[in-house]
Amino acid sequence: MRKVNYWTKEKCQEVALKYETKNDFRLKDNYPYVKSYKNGWLDDICSHMQPDKKKPRGYWTKEKCIECLSLNEKFRTAYAVCYRNGWLKSVYEKFKSSKKKPKGYWTIEHCQEEALKYKSRKDFRKGSSWSYLTCLKNGWIDDVCKHMKPIGNLIKRCIYVFEFSDNCAYIGLTYNYDERILKHQKDQKSSVYKHINSGNSFITKQLTDYISIEKSTKLEKFYVELYKKNKWLILNKIKTGGVGSVKEKWTYDKCKEEALKYTSRKEFHKSTAYHKARRNGWLDDVCSHMEQKVKPSGYWTKERCAEIALKYKTRKEFNKNDVNVYNTCVRNDWLDDVCSHMIYKKYKPKGYWTKENCEKEAIKYKTRKEFKTFSSSAYNCSVIYGWLDEICKHMISQNKPKNFWTKERCISEIKKYKTKNELKKNNPTVYRKSLNNKWFDEINY
Repeated sequence: MRKVNYWTKEKCQEVALKYETKNDFRLKDNYPYVKSYKNGWLDDICSHMQPDKKKPRGYWTKEKCIECLSLNEKFRTAYAVCYRNGWLKSVYEKFKSSKKKPKGYWTIEHCQEEALKYKSRKDFRKGSSWSYLTCLKNGWIDDVCKHMKPIGNLIKRCIYVFEFSDNCAYIGLTYNYDERILKHQKDQKSSVYKHINSGNSFITKQLTDYISIEKSTKLEKFYVELYKKNKWLILNKIKTGGVGSVKEKWTYDKCKEEALKYTSRKEFHKSTAYHKARRNGWLDDVCSHMEQKVKPSGYWTKERCAEIALKYKTRKEFNKNDVNVYNTCVRNDWLDDVCSHMIYKKYKPKGYWTKENCEKEAIKYKTRKEFKTFSSSAYNCSVIYGWLDEICKHMISQNKPKNFWTKERCISEIKKYKTKNELKKNNPTVYRKSLNNKWFDEINY
């Protein structure tokens, strides 16, 4: 806890110097930001910052929304604009048609063309999952990936070396040569990083192919001794032969054994065994005992969606718990109809929360906690502009007077709970005071 009046203008300025924009300052150090705003220091202490890049009014056209829907950081804004303007259905159809390939599109020729964009199977799987899975299913994967550079895994490693101009060398083993070389150059704790920053030029070499862990650990020792014989100064601090923890290999039998613990693929999906079985084409076999819960095409009619929607009070709750049904409603423009019974939160226009409106809102609540929980926008505006004490003067104060929690009261409160964790959750003040004064020991709690 900070002392009262800890955040002086100088302290706030010291924190603000870490950030390049006001938005970064607000998100990462909110308390000094709000303190500066309330005291009118914000413009002074943020004078070194670049202005936040906001999109001009009218920037989000229909075409821009279609273009940017696939980018996660812009999805919310684009979605909100589409919703307000009633473009959701048409934008979704154009977006879907531009992304989804027709049935039977992924022939071996198209898969080969797609695979040429990637340098490794890992990148191919992440960047074009449908194409990758089609190759896996049809046994084309080795043909379409033959141009790719192999990388290792948990049970296969290669040996590499950094050779420096001052006759120093670092020898290591890794499952991904390119990634490891880059990591050494960025990791400040690495002896390689420190040696590079001393002004020494270097070259890197991959000394072996990706081989089993047993062979690679022996060869690492061999290469260390070889470089020592050739009068190289070895930079390795840790003894060679270490490979970190290696996870148990998921064989077909082990995947099958794991799958028997689950009744549906959705539950099984959380296990590593699911992904191993899918990659190896065992999924249908190991899941043969499971109930198939996938609905047939066309199952979700408007009536069925409306029936599901009746379970929920808000659209947010509907989207969170039944996302597939929710998305079906969005695609077919049924959302307003099936959600007509729901509470719809209307957002207030900019500048709505004046002092008078905040005061009207605050009258609805008996305590500040209720006010903050059920009307956070009005509460936050009242805090920022310094109206809170004035508009909350009718509320019941829930703060205990100073020195209220005596030893007797704390012990009495402690006895209401079965565990310390329960006490900490429900009454953190008593928990901290009892812990500091060692009163738990007296009652053998």
